[in-house]
Amino acid sequence: MQKNPPGLADYALLIALALLWGSAFLLSKVAVAEVSPITVTLIRQFIALVALGAIAAVSGRWFRPSARDHGFMIICAITGTAVPYTLINWGVMVIDSGLAAILMGFTPLVVLLLAHLVTQDEKLPMPKLAGVALGICGLAILFWPQLASGFGHDLIRQVAILGAAFAYGVNALSTKKLVGHPPMALMAYITGWTMVFLVPAAFLFEDPLAIDPSLPVGIAILTLGLLPSAAGALVMVAIIRRQGATFFGLINLLIPIAGVVLAVIFLGERPGLNALAALAVIICGLMVARIKPSARNSLAQESHP
Repeated sequence: MQKNPPGLADYALLIALALLWGSAFLLSKVAVAEVSPITVTLIRQFIALVALGAIAAVSGRWFRPSARDHGFMIICAITGTAVPYTLINWGVMVIDSGLAAILMGFTPLVVLLLAHLVTQDEKLPMPKLAGVALGICGLAILFWPQLASGFGHDLIRQVAILGAAFAYGVNALSTKKLVGHPPMALMAYITGWTMVFLVPAAFLFEDPLAIDPSLPVGIAILTLGLLPSAAGALVMVAIIRRQGATFFGLINLLIPIAGVVLAVIFLGERPGLNALAALAVIICGLMVARIKPSARNSLAQESHP
């Protein structure tokens, strides 16, 4: 069935999702001030599991996964949640949350590179290759001050955020193997597998039972589970159902911007000129990568209802 052109409601949902997911960097910055990174991820995912499980139960759209499904769910749990959330939490203990949001803008470019390397039908055409090249330029601009002054503590944390972007890239390719299942139930299953890995890791490396967060930190962790994780999943499903995955891909342009804006408003962060320049180059790279070789005007047509 032909979908209607994107309207005001579709763009409103897209912006809402960018704010939800962009807020995760700000909320994580607040949370890790008092709670260790793995424990933050554990509590956040437990809250999300309860919320998503309840929604899936009410909707009645459960399914019985095959052994193959469970295999890809485990990969998604590790690369889509356990590893990236923890790396982001560890990174924002030192670096600004806005900078973390900018670094996560490399995720779709990582997906393009991985798809080119590991698949036979998703090779890089010229626009996507140019987009990746611009992304690398943005990375060089972002890291140049640290590279010029020598490897330091901040640079290691930034590389950790890039590691999270790489993990998300692996997750994106793995998730494609699970399309067709009811999305809420699928996310609940994946979140459940995430807990299988997070619980032993948290008790092995940290002490979750010893935490005593203040009220603001407790609210931040609760909000992480309910908004970016659970509510974000609902909005994502709504967007994809209304307009499909191509329109949803515009979210990659908005999340870094949302993360920076929220950090400036609520945390008073002031990104440096190199960070703002890198953000502009990354956004240009993502826009160039979306151009279809067979239809050069497709981006402009897609972006206007």
